[in-house]
Amino acid sequence: MASRKTNAKLAESFNLVRKIAMTLFATVMMVACFVPANAASLPSDDEEEVLIRTTLMTFNDANMTGNYSVLLAKASKEVQAQLSNEKLFEAFKPFRTNQLFFEDVIYEELDSYDDSKFDDDGALVLAGVIRTDTKKISYTLKFLRNDNVWKWSGINVKADKLR
Repeated sequence: MASRKTNAKLAESFNLVRKIAMTLFATVMMVACFVPANAASLPSDDEEEVLIRTTLMTFNDANMTGNYSVLLAKASKEVQAQLSNEKLFEAFKPFRTNQLFFEDVIYEELDSYDDSKFDDDGALVLAGVIRTDTKKISYTLKFLRNDNVWKWSGINVKADKLR
C-alpha cells in the first residue's frame, strides 16, 4: 500500500513539474516572438567610436583616391546588392570636387554625438560631429549586423570648411 501511495505521489509530482516546464516553455516562445530576428545589443562606447572612425576614414580614403572598392567591401550585404563602385563614385563626387578630405578625424575628439539607437528598420544609428582645425564634419552612419559583424548600411556626411 505504501508503494502505491509513493508511486501516486511521484506521478503527481512528475505531472506538476511537466506542467511547469510546459508553461515556462510556452512563455519563452511567446517572448521570443516579440523580439525581432535581427535584434542586437548596442555596441560599447569604444566599439561605437571604432565604427565611427574607421567608417569615416574608409569613406575619406575612397573620396581621396576615387576608388570605392574597399568602402563597398565594408558595406552590408544589403548595400552591396544595390550599389556599385561607379554609383558610389558619382554619389560622392562633391567631396572630391571640393576636396572635402578629413584625414585628421582619426585623432580629433568627437565634439558631440547623439545617443546610439536602432531605427525602425533595425539599423544601428550613430550620429554626431567631429571638429578639426579646418573642418566641421557632421555624420549619420547606419550599420547592420552581417555574419555577426557591423557593416555600414548608410552614410550621410557633411563636411564644412571652417574659416
